[in-house]
Amino acid sequence: MLAVGEEESKMLPARLFAALAILQFGPARSENKTAHQSIDVYIHDTYFVVAKTHLQLLQALASACFALIYLAAARWILHPLNNSLGLTHLVVATIGSVLLTVSLSALVSLASASGLSAIPPANHWPLLACFAGVLCCLSGCVMLAVNCTWTAVTVFRSH
Repeated sequence: MLAVGEEESKMLPARLFAALAILQFGPARSENKTAHQSIDVYIHDTYFVVAKTHLQLLQALASACFALIYLAAARWILHPLNNSLGLTHLVVATIGSVLLTVSLSALVSLASASGLSAIPPANHWPLLACFAGVLCCLSGCVMLAVNCTWTAVTVFRSH
């Protein structure tokens, strides 16, 4: 039987992801009442309109799903997911979330300031930040897969 302190420490990633989801949902909900700023993306004859609110709501949903995964693992599995890998997942996912939010805001402001649909050549840092944010978010998903695999391997080794 786990002591109260041990059980709380095993649920730390779940609690932190839940707090992150709430923090991401708040600004997205408040921006929904203000003027909509979006960025238009053309990819292979397809026109996408992405607003910052959409990105923040998607990030909040992903954080809530991660919190549920860690909570379910801590409550229903005899060997919960690794705490240090969970915290690494949280840090990498948070960095990706911040980079994506900042880069999308910068892209919208650059596009509205220049009045063009294309970004001026001297200002490609938001595209690099967006790319780094996507890589961090994908790395966070890989960290979750590694954590699940690590837990499965330790469970099978113990039996």
